[in-house]
Amino acid sequence: MGDHAVGLVNEKKIFIGKKTDFANKHISLPYQKGLYKAIKSINPDLIIAEGFFQWTPWALLYSRFHKVPLFISYERTEHTERNCPQWRLLYRKLISKYTTGFLVNGNLTLSYLRKNRMDENKIIISGCMCADSKSLSDKLRLITKEDNESFLESLKINRGKGLIFLFVGQIIERKGVLELLKAWQKYIRIFDHDCLLLVGNGTLLPVYQKLYPDSENLKFIGDVDYSLIQNYYSIADVFIMPTLEDNWSLVVPEAMSCGLPIATSIYNGCYPELVTEKNGLVFDPLNEQSINGALEYFHRPDINLQSMGEASVQIEKEFSPERAASKIVNGLKRE
Repeated sequence: MGDHAVGLVNEKKIFIGKKTDFANKHISLPYQKGLYKAIKSINPDLIIAEGFFQWTPWALLYSRFHKVPLFISYERTEHTERNCPQWRLLYRKLISKYTTGFLVNGNLTLSYLRKNRMDENKIIISGCMCADSKSLSDKLRLITKEDNESFLESLKINRGKGLIFLFVGQIIERKGVLELLKAWQKYIRIFDHDCLLLVGNGTLLPVYQKLYPDSENLKFIGDVDYSLIQNYYSIADVFIMPTLEDNWSLVVPEAMSCGLPIATSIYNGCYPELVTEKNGLVFDPLNEQSINGALEYFHRPDINLQSMGEASVQIEKEFSPERAASKIVNGLKRE
């Protein structure tokens, strides 16, 4: 972004309550020295703030003093906000009164705002979250069959008759990895040729590795440089995201842009827009039968994984960075 990016450092935060992976379990009070001065130095025609808190109060202060429109980029859903205390909701409603409009991800965020009676006359734009899909898909096209075979060999995976399920994300409680691992142990008793790849790092990685050691059916890959992630998407048959709480899991559209069928959680805010019967299904990660049913689904004789992957690519195109940018700009111009 060059000179368009103004970096600020040394943000201070005070945490109240037990810090966890889940939303609304603790309070974070941030202070960024020089923030208001930085906004003023830009002399903006409008301001886009992320969420109702963090740096938003300073953006609102500038907006009121200088009569500049303030838009809030918001991505929470009713599920992610299920533990939201009443005082926080009242605060959000207050901020909403002075907000020009909202930039939101999708229908679940829209529903949450409506349920809490945020001003319906505010400008609300859907589809603002997107992945770096073009870069990934371009890299994927350069990978040959021989490259995949060599990569599988390096991972000690024998594709055989089985399917390769891929998870990409943090290895933390919120991502539902433990629930998937528990269900996987029963699943592979029947589908013993399948393999689950878990790509990512996190505080619970060593714990889960000890509970479920690597085998021919299960591989903990650990941290992977983003410049190499397409290699894992390329060898996978199905992408699975068992999250217990996510606003809009970006790895889902990433996997879709790489032509993968999707199995994702009902607690993932992106599923209404991105996952249909054409390219995958949703499941409840808190229900072991639901997880296993989702895994087994891709073995059905009437399921064509290639067609589902092609459908994923087409659906994801509607949520490309270009489409998202166009929706945002057009919405702001209308104001």
